[in-house]
Amino acid sequence: MKDARRSIAIWALTPDGARIAQIIAHRFRGASVFTGRAVNRPPEGAVSFSSLADAVAAEFTRFEAHVFIMAAGIAVRIIAPHIKTKQTDPAVVAIDDAGHFAVSLLSGHTGGANHLAGLVARCTGAMPVITTATDNAGVPAIDALVKSQGLFMENPEAVKAVSMAFLTGSKVWIHDPRKILASDVEAFCEPVDRSFGSVADAAASGIAGIFIDPAEVDLPDTVLIVRPRTLGVGAGCNRNTPAWELICAVQAVFDQYGLSVASIDCFATIEEKTREPGMIEMADYYGRPLRGYPKEELAAVRNLESPSKMVHKHMGVESVCEAAAMIQAKAPSLLIPKQKTKNTTVAVAEKPCT
Repeated sequence: MKDARRSIAIWALTPDGARIAQIIAHRFRGASVFTGRAVNRPPEGAVSFSSLADAVAAEFTRFEAHVFIMAAGIAVRIIAPHIKTKQTDPAVVAIDDAGHFAVSLLSGHTGGANHLAGLVARCTGAMPVITTATDNAGVPAIDALVKSQGLFMENPEAVKAVSMAFLTGSKVWIHDPRKILASDVEAFCEPVDRSFGSVADAAASGIAGIFIDPAEVDLPDTVLIVRPRTLGVGAGCNRNTPAWELICAVQAVFDQYGLSVASIDCFATIEEKTREPGMIEMADYYGRPLRGYPKEELAAVRNLESPSKMVHKHMGVESVCEAAAMIQAKAPSLLIPKQKTKNTTVAVAEKPCT
């Protein structure tokens, strides 16, 4: 698991910049201020640096966002060696040390730099400068919408095709059975069932599309594949089962049933098993939480497909993985019943549509 990034770093080179940095730092709790040697009276708690390039190199990936109070050109040159992808880069905003303009430079949508530029402008009296085309054209920023709903973009490179279609007024199809983004993009998208009949027909049309579903489907690169976190995975294991065995068991089940592990919301089990090292490592590997439920709650679950006397003998309940999956997903039935290996059990339930 990656270490959590700190919130925001604010960089200033001049005394005027340091004054603005202090104003911004008061607005953002936990902000870290970095000032150059030329600043004689830095804000309280500020870290002094002699080389901006070296300091930024050491701190760039440690923060969710950076505000550079200096010329935009300086900021661009300083961050250039550290830029990787729009999905992982921190938000970057540049504001001149006179406080006139707050410019969103990097990760405007996914990283939130456009929003940050607005907040910085509001607290300093500057004018926010946003240059992303979708914002200025008044069309949906699909990557920002996906992030705001806690969804996962499987192929973020397809954002370009969808955004270009929005900007040019071209038709875009959408498969969104849960209506997660439907209301936000309804003026720009045609539902698959209304215009094409099926996802396969829509995919064959060559038109850009948005597919929001846990199902693994072969789709062209003009279709943005978005995974909703809708699947509760119930898991059980024998004592001291290694993590790799649990990881392989989960992946095998998802492969067999054609589902994406990116749609896992949580792993669930009986309370006692949350202390199993293999369970903990397995959940960490997939980057999802592990929750345990007491025997009484598991025993109260109905509609089990594979109750077991052996499980009852050892654990005091007729089901661990199936019952835990249904509780976690708040589902009345299972999507995938218990699948067994020598040392593991896995079941999957899906959150009901609301």
